[in-house]
Amino acid sequence: MSGKQGVVLLSVVIILLTIALIGASLVAFFSSVNIGVQAVADDAKALYLAEAGIAYAVHTLRSQAGAGAGGEMGEIIGPVTLGEGAFTVKIDLTQSLITSTGDVKGAKKTIQLQYSAL
Repeated sequence: MSGKQGVVLLSVVIILLTIALIGASLVAFFSSVNIGVQAVADDAKALYLAEAGIAYAVHTLRSQAGAGAGGEMGEIIGPVTLGEGAFTVKIDLTQSLITSTGDVKGAKKTIQLQYSAL
């Protein structure tokens, strides 16, 4: 009788270890998916911040033009904190180029806008 109990006990231990292994691998899988999703979300936020920087620079240029302010050769704005990140804008008046970089938790996205001064 005790031989059957030993086999049952060993079977139960093996089944419990198998279930624990499956559970641990599921936890590892879902945490890696979560990290990947967070990285994609940070990239999107950085892009939106870069776009906000472009809008901010266009607004700044229009307000300076309306005020009749003399233009410098170039201007750097920022970093300006917005939400979970920040953006930095470089305005190059000689090339009519606005470059904006959004940064969220190390994820950086840069966009440029070529404009006509007329």
